[in-house]
Amino acid sequence: MASATKIQLVMDIIDGALYDKSNPWNGAFGRVEVLTGLSRLKVLMCVVLLTSVLLVYGTSAEVVSNAIGLVYPAVATISLTVSPPIWRKYDRVSAATEALNEKFTYWMTFTAILILESLCRPVLRLLPLYQMCRTWFFIWCFAPIRDNGSAYIYDAIIRPQFEHSVDSD
Repeated sequence: MASATKIQLVMDIIDGALYDKSNPWNGAFGRVEVLTGLSRLKVLMCVVLLTSVLLVYGTSAEVVSNAIGLVYPAVATISLTVSPPIWRKYDRVSAATEALNEKFTYWMTFTAILILESLCRPVLRLLPLYQMCRTWFFIWCFAPIRDNGSAYIYDAIIRPQFEHSVDSD
């Protein structure tokens, strides 16, 4: 498959997701589409471009990065407590427990990263594009896929530390 065809396929998938009425962003993108006259895909590209510029050149790059790392996961966690998902398993209680565990691993990973970051802040400020990389890392951590970043970090680093401390007691 040619590269242009692959890119068009991805753009069609994203465009379809932007027009899906079951997604939480449908209302916001619909209002912006009516106000600007731009397609939802173009609006999304503008948002991504603006966010990227803020993360690279903005004086508030850390605030933008923290907002991205906090807002969607917080909304997803709150929505899980209000209305647990039934799409993973037929048993509603098991599905809710599994989904909440995924969010809790994200919050533990997020907290561990913030603590580590506070210890290394003087060095991290010297790295170019650090906030951009940090933001993409957070997006990987809360991505709604099975083996996202928080699951990997929790299984590889955080859980073994707790198991080691329990075994030594």
